[in-house]
Amino acid sequence: MGKKYLEEHVIHGTADFPVGIYTYNTSENVPVPLHYHKEFELFILTEGSVKVQIENTAVHLEKSQGVFINSGALHSVIINNNIQCSFIAIVFSPSFIVPEYDNIYKKLIMPIIRNELVIPTALPKEVISTAIETSEIFNSQIQGYELYVKGNITRMMSMCIAHGEKRNAVKKDVKSDTLKKIINYIHLNYMNNITLEDLSTHAHTSREHLCRIFRETADVSPFVYLNRYRIMQSAYMLKNTDKTISQISSLCGFNNNSYFGKMFLRFMNCTPSEYRRNVTSGDR
Repeated sequence: MGKKYLEEHVIHGTADFPVGIYTYNTSENVPVPLHYHKEFELFILTEGSVKVQIENTAVHLEKSQGVFINSGALHSVIINNNIQCSFIAIVFSPSFIVPEYDNIYKKLIMPIIRNELVIPTALPKEVISTAIETSEIFNSQIQGYELYVKGNITRMMSMCIAHGEKRNAVKKDVKSDTLKKIINYIHLNYMNNITLEDLSTHAHTSREHLCRIFRETADVSPFVYLNRYRIMQSAYMLKNTDKTISQISSLCGFNNNSYFGKMFLRFMNCTPSEYRRNVTSGDR
């Protein structure tokens, strides 16, 4: 899936066509840890079973099921290593459907972003089938595919909105904001030495409170998240650069090659050299 999907600081697609459609299968061994982005996301499981954590809600998905993930919602995907699985993620800017100045945006899109119009957890079957078709068209890059993709995304969102439930404005989630601060800090500073004190100071909270809300939402400690993110970045470098394993270890914040190897094996189920050999064998 690569770095671009997991980093919320980049545009999915292009400025003119802000849509990213990504496919994943467990043979890639890339974890999907807690993250967020300003775009909407339609997540469709095409094989296997996974748990999708969205803020404080855990959603268990089986084959041919999917969920809508709102703009700014913290989410992660927990994959059972013993089960083969694959999924499609359609990530797109809310303004891709209709411009922000349009009354339809104010009437239908803004309430979703503000959680005043809640899309049901389980996506309708027609949305699932349309999402799979959209992914195939997107990957084909046939002439005019952009219009086809835009039309399908608009249609899928109209179906989701039709099943939406109105509710009063939700109070600001302080816990979620704290986690987002820490995630941003880690994503920008993972290559440096980071202590728990650094994280708690940045979030203006105690170390104990920080660890507690991380475990409640991300189901891991801050340092497990940090090390997993470092390993994600190292996997990207192993696949896309010619830097040595030792150089990559250092660039990703590990000051001990042995510890780097141990963490890589823990999260990726293989050694760095095995991973590089496997992911580049078909490219070179």
